[in-house]
Amino acid sequence: MKYIFENFKNIFDFSFRNRLPFSLKNYFEKESLTNILRNIYYFQTFDKYFKAENKKISILDIGSKNWEYVKAQYYFFKTYSKDFVLNGIELDYNRLNTNFYSRYEIAKFYTKNLENTNYIKGDFLEHNQKYDYIIWILPFVSKYPLIKWGLPLKYFKPLEMLSHAMYLLNSKGQMLIVNQGKKEYSIQKELNEKLNLKAEYFGEIEDKFNLFKNKRYICKIVKN
Repeated sequence: MKYIFENFKNIFDFSFRNRLPFSLKNYFEKESLTNILRNIYYFQTFDKYFKAENKKISILDIGSKNWEYVKAQYYFFKTYSKDFVLNGIELDYNRLNTNFYSRYEIAKFYTKNLENTNYIKGDFLEHNQKYDYIIWILPFVSKYPLIKWGLPLKYFKPLEMLSHAMYLLNSKGQMLIVNQGKKEYSIQKELNEKLNLKAEYFGEIEDKFNLFKNKRYICKIVKN
């Protein structure tokens, strides 16, 4: 019975924006200090916890939203490899921001001039390309955040999504998962254990720029 009203509203809104998508075009913004620091934060995080190789690689970002941190991913992997493909996938790509630009339109701005970088509009569970690296920032491991972000409850499938992510990960591939708060971090650990995944738990990510209201925690899974 919980979240019945919110879920009904989300079902209607989600269906409406995908049947009749609207967005202003040609999004542009001046480079803000906040966005620069956000990309530095993520670049340093990847540099600390990933072990990248100098070879042809493929990377997936799950739940990219506006993908405002894509440059951190792009330039991190570019320091190791000259031959890579970077994909981001987002289910709710037609969702409008308060400026009346959709996530897709904003992501086009952030990915402009980044070679072999693609924003994929679609359901992650229907995506079947294989990857060497997967980045998953703030997965929905409990229902409340998913509802607050405007998605119908039918898309709450944390265990199925984690299992699919592991299926997409190549042998010896690495996946970083970033959770918000200790509670979600604990749930993530339970999900990992249910699938018998061997994960390294590094705890809280240092946020020396004070970018986020809530603390973030990180774990890494390496596929055998």
